[in-house]
Amino acid sequence: MSKTLEKAIQLFDLFTNEKPIWTMDEISEYTKIPKPTVYRLLKIFVENGFLQKMPFDKSEQNSEGYRFSLGLKFLELGNIVSANLDVRNIALPHMKSLQLVFNEAVQLAFKDGHEGIYVEKVESTRPVRLYTRTGRRAPLYAGACMRTILAFQSKEEIDQILSEPLTNYASGTPKTKEEVYRLLECCRKEGYSYSVSELEEGTVSIAVPVFNHEGKVLYSLSIAGIITSIPEKDRKYFVQELWNAAAIISSLIGYKQPYPYGVL
Repeated sequence: MSKTLEKAIQLFDLFTNEKPIWTMDEISEYTKIPKPTVYRLLKIFVENGFLQKMPFDKSEQNSEGYRFSLGLKFLELGNIVSANLDVRNIALPHMKSLQLVFNEAVQLAFKDGHEGIYVEKVESTRPVRLYTRTGRRAPLYAGACMRTILAFQSKEEIDQILSEPLTNYASGTPKTKEEVYRLLECCRKEGYSYSVSELEEGTVSIAVPVFNHEGKVLYSLSIAGIITSIPEKDRKYFVQELWNAAAIISSLIGYKQPYPYGVL
């Protein structure tokens, strides 16, 4: 870990419920970080919303004239963590039910900037199974799970994401932006994405959108496995069960409209 990052963590660790406000002098004294370094760190953190500074009362004296407390950026980040934990907890029982029906891996993915991240997974019990892990990131244009999220973003964001060169991960990875746009349109129209060997060779994934209280798609729910375990002839059955689960999850996280996809 870099020295600067260590000092930043040291500084943030000072702020507690018992002592939520610190002066620059106190921070330097407790952390043993030189005052010029503390000053630079404080300036950066205030400018980026991680700390807020408050002037002393006229009756009080301080060499810098300010006290510091945690900023609204931590509240924003905390809300994101809280929301993710809530959605994961809500989704998990329904993911387990899908796993019991199909005995395939069931995954929940979340949009994090211009990438997707697997935030929850229920494993298959098959001896030969799909290898993915919670916390793994992937581009939003590749793989059914991630592309389902991308399909429901604004045109401006889609265009921005696809303005970067496409990386080839396996034999089925979309090769052109035109192909991605076509797949996104199919997903919006049909209500699901289907991928074969896009992120890992020999794998299949089927994914559907999860709608939040604002009607936005920040999550997708998918079933994934090796090619031989998810035959093409059974695709409709997989999709229908995914829709059923996603409709319940969407409703539980505040989506007020009827789930827009239902019967194939």
